[in-house]
Amino acid sequence: MDDPIYSNESIELLMKYESNNCPQLLHKLVDGICHRTKPKYDDYSKVWSLQEWWSLADAYTELYRQAVKHCWSKDQLLSELSGIREEYQSVVCDVLTSREKDIRNQLLLDSHAISHATMTDFDWKLKLVMGSDKLSTVHEPLLSVDLDVQMTDGRKTVSMELNREQLSGLISSLEAANKALLQLKS
Repeated sequence: MDDPIYSNESIELLMKYESNNCPQLLHKLVDGICHRTKPKYDDYSKVWSLQEWWSLADAYTELYRQAVKHCWSKDQLLSELSGIREEYQSVVCDVLTSREKDIRNQLLLDSHAISHATMTDFDWKLKLVMGSDKLSTVHEPLLSVDLDVQMTDGRKTVSMELNREQLSGLISSLEAANKALLQLKS
């Protein structure tokens, strides 16, 4: 588990607010994670100072992100919330349960948005180089690969010629990317 950026003091700040109003606040914080309307400090300035508000909002935003990212069980989440009373723990868990899918989808969209290019198709040909103008005998296999890439401004074809070492490096990179994608989806 990653070291959390939130502290017990930040988590405990929630108890300054009435427990029956907490779900609305926590849902608004999740809306912020999902790039919707975030809660405004002005609406809560009578409860928390500005510094406390930032600390509280950051703590619960990161708590929800980590819980979804690492697929925490209810027990794991409750252990992170051990400093607050049971009714507040219940509210935090209920909001996570009801909004987990929204948070997961947004985290996947955020990670997908890192690159606006997507490979849609590929074609390959294996060539055997028999010689060159410098050497009379080479006998080196070369792989010719054409990648069709969909970009925001249209389609583009990227062509490469790879020897064995370069092909091995490309395959390793693609396997690592696939592994990272599978981890994000789980």
